[in-house]
Amino acid sequence: MPMALSATIYKANISLSNLSHNHYEDYSLTMAMHPSENEQRMMKRLLCFLLNASENLEFTRGLSTTEEPEIWERSLTGEILHWIEMGEPTLKRIKQAQGKARQVSVYTFNTNTYQEWFEKLKAKLSFKNLAIYYISNESNIELDSLCKKSMQLSCTIEDDSMYLSSDDVMISLKVEKLK
Repeated sequence: MPMALSATIYKANISLSNLSHNHYEDYSLTMAMHPSENEQRMMKRLLCFLLNASENLEFTRGLSTTEEPEIWERSLTGEILHWIEMGEPTLKRIKQAQGKARQVSVYTFNTNTYQEWFEKLKAKLSFKNLAIYYISNESNIELDSLCKKSMQLSCTIEDDSMYLSSDDVMISLKVEKLK
């Protein structure tokens, strides 16, 4: 019987300055890259974490389970306060998340398909506890260029701009709230 592939572990020390929310913190994160995931996607998970950073925010089992989002924030009693999803989830998945969590955020990254995906869904969704964002890379540098097994990063967020950098690379991103 073939052996199952295991996740690859990455460590990230990040100095976060979120000027929009007056949140300044140093984070020491451990992330598992699932065998079916690439470095680019894992770095997108990191971006989503940083945009929502708080004391109880955590990565979930993600790709290995359909019952959990990529990232969530839970109360001490286990209630899901914030469900954070990536990509272009189905209407059914978004509605399930809305039923399970106080707040749901969806982050989409695909320049070629996000508008069509959003147009199909927006009339069918309630936005009372839902926010949808499109994140575009304003640099000609791919996110995975920052990825190392052990990363030292700095992140600054102000309004709709996000800057993620290491000692030798800086990436500029735009965060557009669709709804």
